[in-house]
Amino acid sequence: MGAEFFVQRASLPEPEEGTYYWADLIGLAVFTNEELYLGQVEAIFPTGSNDVYVVKDGDKETLIPALASVVTGVDLENRIMRVNLPEGLLALSS
Repeated sequence: MGAEFFVQRASLPEPEEGTYYWADLIGLAVFTNEELYLGQVEAIFPTGSNDVYVVKDGDKETLIPALASVVTGVDLENRIMRVNLPEGLLALSS
């Protein structure tokens, strides 16, 4: 518990279609499907049912559930994530 370990990327298996390593998602620019920039993925934390992406733009923070109905696209080559935010999900100022 509480320990970190490091693994060479080349020794990891390719993730299944539609799944990603956290390290690949950190730093992605996040846009809504309407092209509104929300910020960058700064952190990810697990919950009981799904992961949550912490997206920050300056002092604004948006928590985005990692659900197929919300995350509509991930483009690792261009470092972009597209999301369809649920009604009422607003950016919070810290």
